[in-house]
Amino acid sequence: MQHDPADLLTDRQLTMSPCQAVCRLDGDGRCAGCGRTAEEIGRWMLYSDEEKDAVNRRLLQEAREKRLTARLNLLWRRFFGPGTTPR
Repeated sequence: MQHDPADLLTDRQLTMSPCQAVCRLDGDGRCAGCGRTAEEIGRWMLYSDEEKDAVNRRLLQEAREKRLTARLNLLWRRFFGPGTTPR
């Protein structure tokens, strides 16, 4: 089953951690695995479901816009299951 990123507005709430167990900050201060900032990683457990949802939607959108295919595919499978791929 394929999901269209445009459908994210109507999909379930995305509250799972996007962690990919890479946990290494790049030159921009973003995690090389999931794309979160150090602050987002540190505060994740304190965030409300709405805040987590907003971060995850932003990460998916950024990966799509920047054509970060590997990151997009990892995040997509994490949120929507192993048999799904973004369009």
